Amino acid sequence: EVRIISNTDGGSVKKIKLGDVEIKGTDFRKLFNLNSANFNVSINKSRVVIDCTGYGHGVGMSQWGARVMADKGADYKEILKHYYTGIEIKKIKYY
Repeated sequence: EVRIISNTDGGSVKKIKLGDVEIKGTDFRKLFNLNSANFNVSINKSRVVIDCTGYGHGVGMSQWGARVMADKGADYKEILKHYYTGIEIKKIKYY
């Protein structure tokens, strides 16, 4: 059995189950040398197919994750605050 258990808000795999073992999506990514932890797994006949989306290590703002959040209705402030915690967004005057 191969089953994705949970995903992050940005769509990356948080946890995946392989048989009786649960591992982090980032560990699965490293194990199979995937471009990112944003992937789907399916089994077709006798093959396991891993469909990977995007690139990156999950640090900073993910273009794919930001798009998923925007598609779900998040505005730019929510997206920035999700990826960069502890920030304050405000208008500044410049000359």
